[in-house]
Amino acid sequence: MAVAPTFSFSDDFHTGLDELLFQVCDELQLPPARHDLAVQRYEALGDVLESERSPFRLYSPNIYPQGSMALVTTVKPVEGPHDLDFVLELSLAHNTVNPMRLINALFEFLRGHGVYGPMTTPKRRCVRVKYADDFYMDILPACRNGSGVGTSIKVPDRAIGGWTDSDPLGYISWFDQRCRVRFVARIMDKAAPVPAQQAVAEKKPLQLAVQLLKRWRDLHYANGDPDLAPISIVLTTLAGHAYRGERSVSRGLTEVLGGIVGFMDDARRRGARLQVLNPTNDREDLSERWDTNPSAYLAFETGMRGFRDRWSRLIARGGNVDAELELLFGEPPVKAALKKRAQRLQESRLAGGLGVTGSGIITSSRAGTLIRPNTFYGDE
Repeated sequence: MAVAPTFSFSDDFHTGLDELLFQVCDELQLPPARHDLAVQRYEALGDVLESERSPFRLYSPNIYPQGSMALVTTVKPVEGPHDLDFVLELSLAHNTVNPMRLINALFEFLRGHGVYGPMTTPKRRCVRVKYADDFYMDILPACRNGSGVGTSIKVPDRAIGGWTDSDPLGYISWFDQRCRVRFVARIMDKAAPVPAQQAVAEKKPLQLAVQLLKRWRDLHYANGDPDLAPISIVLTTLAGHAYRGERSVSRGLTEVLGGIVGFMDDARRRGARLQVLNPTNDREDLSERWDTNPSAYLAFETGMRGFRDRWSRLIARGGNVDAELELLFGEPPVKAALKKRAQRLQESRLAGGLGVTGSGIITSSRAGTLIRPNTFYGDE
């Protein structure tokens, strides 16, 4: 995939913008109580699937999270439910198991459970448990790929009445490597834990760029057909391919947006749509929905080009970009971020740590000329 060249902008502007984007991402995090509730429910459901009554316990089930919770790229929804996706992988080779019997067995087991029964519904490749407080969990049943290697698995697909390919663990490892984070595999006799929710300052620029992409997606497609919005794993994969290790979140987002548009341009020159494959299992087309919904691909292409162009203008303009950020990522998180920044700058000023950069941007860093604290409180 070709990667478009990055834009150039001053370190002064870049530093100030990064500080603000960190605060925006902090506002986009799931509230700690919400995250903890998701983890508690995941662990409770995992215990049920591993219990003596479970039809799966004899097959050494490996239960682990996938998706945004595993990648630590969750974004609280603008509206609607929050979800947690996890895999119930059996030690059996897929060619020894009937896929429809597997997914139906999972549905029937949970449907007959005293707690989860009324909350359980079948989906195309998973079983969904929906809670009353706008929260749901999707459980993906799977078997070891009998003809594959590494961490590749096979999952049932009701639409085709058979198996389809996937590799969530391989994907997590790939994304971590793209973030420049070492992936550490854990071997446990119980369900693998959901990663702790990182503070924004601990996250890598790629993780933050993905959060901003997903937030833009949620707002951009909010008032239209929800089926037109690109799914998170497509955005995450494209961002991972486009990212080149930039340590700044604002520059990293510039890389990502330019790269994604470059990928679309390459596909257009070939007379095809952009195909997004699982980077660790190229038999899994993450963008297969575009085959049956070409309008969604057109909406994705138009939306991404518009986002890239708007971000380019924001970067080229420099200076005060608060209003543009509100249009891209929503007024509430940006307003809250600006308020926190103002409080932090006031605290830094009072502590004598407030500076002004060469381009006139006020910052709490020591990179600029220090501004004396205002200690004049009226006539003295």
